[in-house]
Amino acid sequence: MVGFTGALPLSASAACSSSTPNSGDTVTCSGSGIPPVVATAGSNNVTINLDSTVSGSYSLTTQATPFSVDSGSNINNAGALTLSDNGTGVANRGALLLGVNNGNTLTNGATGMLTTTGAYNDGMAANGNNNTLINNGTIITSGNNSYGMTAAWGQSNPGAAGNTITNTGTISTSGNNARAISLLGGSGTVNNSGTLTTSGRDAPTVFLQGNNATLNNSGLIQTTGTASSSGSVDGVVANTLGSSFNTTINNLAGGKIISNNGIGIRSTNGNITITNAGLIQGGSGTAILSGNGSISLILQTGSQIVGLADGGLGNNSVTLEGTGSATNDFVNFKTLTMNGSDWTWAGNGSFATALMQSGTFDLAGTLGNASAPVAVTVVNGATLGGYGTVNGDVVNGGRIAVANALTAHANAMPGNFQINGNLTNTGLVQLGGSGVGNSLTVAGNYSGQNGMIALNSVLAGDGAESDKLILSGGSASGSSTLKVTNLGGAGAPIVADGIQVVQATNGATSTANAFTLSGGTVSAGAYSYYLAKGGVSDGSGGSWYLRNTVVPDSTTSVTPAEETPESIVDASHGNETLNVYRPEVALYAEAPAVARQLNLQQIDTFHDRQGEQSLLSGDNKAPAFWARSWGSHADIHQSGDVNPSFNGTLWGLQLGQDLYTATEDSGATYHVGILFGFSRATGDVDGFALAKQGMRVGKMQLNNYNYGGYWTRVTASGWYTDAVLMGSALRLNTNSVNEVNASSSGNAVTGSVETGLPVSLGEGVTLEPQAQLVWQRTSLDSLHDGVSDVRWNNGNTWQGRVGARLQWAFEASGVNWKPYLRANVLRSFGQDDETAFDGSTTIANSIGQTAGQIGAGLVAQVSQNGSLYATTGYLTNFGGERQRVVTGNVGVRWIW
Repeated sequence: MVGFTGALPLSASAACSSSTPNSGDTVTCSGSGIPPVVATAGSNNVTINLDSTVSGSYSLTTQATPFSVDSGSNINNAGALTLSDNGTGVANRGALLLGVNNGNTLTNGATGMLTTTGAYNDGMAANGNNNTLINNGTIITSGNNSYGMTAAWGQSNPGAAGNTITNTGTISTSGNNARAISLLGGSGTVNNSGTLTTSGRDAPTVFLQGNNATLNNSGLIQTTGTASSSGSVDGVVANTLGSSFNTTINNLAGGKIISNNGIGIRSTNGNITITNAGLIQGGSGTAILSGNGSISLILQTGSQIVGLADGGLGNNSVTLEGTGSATNDFVNFKTLTMNGSDWTWAGNGSFATALMQSGTFDLAGTLGNASAPVAVTVVNGATLGGYGTVNGDVVNGGRIAVANALTAHANAMPGNFQINGNLTNTGLVQLGGSGVGNSLTVAGNYSGQNGMIALNSVLAGDGAESDKLILSGGSASGSSTLKVTNLGGAGAPIVADGIQVVQATNGATSTANAFTLSGGTVSAGAYSYYLAKGGVSDGSGGSWYLRNTVVPDSTTSVTPAEETPESIVDASHGNETLNVYRPEVALYAEAPAVARQLNLQQIDTFHDRQGEQSLLSGDNKAPAFWARSWGSHADIHQSGDVNPSFNGTLWGLQLGQDLYTATEDSGATYHVGILFGFSRATGDVDGFALAKQGMRVGKMQLNNYNYGGYWTRVTASGWYTDAVLMGSALRLNTNSVNEVNASSSGNAVTGSVETGLPVSLGEGVTLEPQAQLVWQRTSLDSLHDGVSDVRWNNGNTWQGRVGARLQWAFEASGVNWKPYLRANVLRSFGQDDETAFDGSTTIANSIGQTAGQIGAGLVAQVSQNGSLYATTGYLTNFGGERQRVVTGNVGVRWIW
């Protein structure tokens, strides 16, 4: 039995309306030294209100507790109450506020203070079912085994169920085994948003014993005490009874569960679910410890665990939600599930399985260990990566992002991700990050199941830096596609093994079709790189390289990967070493030649432009307007590094107007005029590309807008001298077979000086020797086509022509007719074409050529003012660069 003696005598103003209320009574107390108020046994609906003026000190003797109710009743305290002296055990406990049976609500208000000294004296207690204990104020106990709030009372009724304990204030205990909150019985709940502290030996801060108990914490739970040799001092202890019991602990954002010298949360039996968005810290080196039961640990945004998380003997799991970082170690857990959006794992984790189901799992520590490997699965939409190590097998259906390939490490140095087990890749392995030098090591077998490996390489010469897959001791099989991104490589010829992208170490092997290159090739500068198994040096046969040269297969172990362009594969079976240029190289290299041909045909000859010299002399010396249209089909070849050729159509329009004419005393006439025109070349380009001669590399269109002036002198004998200077604005558009589109602008200046002297052979027939010299300077602006910068040398070129024209003049039907035949020999010379790619590779093409041309023309002066003329011709080379051109031209001249 318990009782109280030595209570302060009533002051003149101290009073309680009743000290033994019955059912339905409300008791109000105020003042100091008030007597105990104990509701009668069996009563209900009793309310005891202790206002803020109340103070009282009570001693534990043979009398009743100071303030208690039986069932379905309330106690509200706003005053200061003190309980002293020692109880002798469970049957002799004290409590300042007590709910004897069921359904009571006990509240210590914000101004309320409950203080106990002596053993077994509690601040607030309930001993039945469905009671609610609320502390908004302060509770202090200093005796051994004295609890701040407890349900059931002490441990006298472990079967009590449905009790709720809520603390928003402060509870502190300093005695040995003195708990801040103790909850027994099933389906109980503890809510803490205040401060709970204990400092005694073997004194847990929160004690949960019943089945289906729940702790919700957003405040501070902390023990600073020490443990005896046979005891423990823990922040929270749960599941001390019943292997089938279940406990839920929700450590909410801002919540802290700390043991300075023990374990943050200890579960001894049954199953426990811990959801953590706050801090759990163990001063003994262990933050969470489970015993015989199973633990489900859910880490949410804001979670921080300081100390080891030990799952114990059960079927234990860790689930990640939201975002966060785990820096502690985990042991004795079966499964890890990543359901969050972004987590960093910096500790070491011992798991049987790990499922990356969503978000990014940044592994800075390790998963699994050598003696207990983990099986990791990365599903579509999830990412595993970082700088860490997996000890076990990985099945990747999502993304593995190595080192600074993770966005969070974009500014970090390159590094390695290690898998000490097998890797099955059906998703993406992202090696390429913000730089070059990342590597993924697989110390097991690699199996590609239509997976992708994306990596960065500096596409240059042998040994250039690259991300790489490292195979250590295992074998690579299946099918994986390598997607290579060039980081700053300007292209350079491979003369040795090449650029290593898959490294075989410790006896690793791979099947011939284990890896392919996305698109078959990847380009940089002037080169296309292809993927090959093996290099030219000894011991390189198991590794894979990027190469841009083809070597005879009889001399090396180089084997092009599957999906390599057929031309490269065919060349690898040949007998010579060949460069692998990208198709655009020949396409761009041919542009200057097409521009020159377009302007040559636009300026053409005096007779193609103006018909015939007799139309400018004698009675025809007045200023005139002229116009012409021409077209041709050209097949132009150049020899050089890539042997480009153009096959297509050229056409143009040209208008001219005499601005000034004059006649010398000798009868010679002068004509000075201006001309304007437009011309276009459209066709296909072939060349040496992808190790194949004569390969179709793309299409080209060149537009030419020109303007200029001319001076022409014709003597009375028909001897003419013609000079033309023409400027051009160029617009180049190309489309390669790789669907690389590019464009450039430019300009050209073309000058021509021509002369001819007709010699009469009688009967209206004349033979006219001719000579012409054409100078050109063609300038194309540099371009960038997404692969490299392209620049042309923009040099000076010349074309000389000597020939003869055989003409017959006669009149019929009032029209003066002058048909003629002509033949020419042409010589092209000057600066050879050079096209530079990223400043590292220059492609040269020769322009030297000797060609022959035959043609025919017809001039018809249909009236004193109007004339018509037409020409046709065929040109072919005699030596040098191949050229075949068929032309046609029609014109009209009108004297104003």
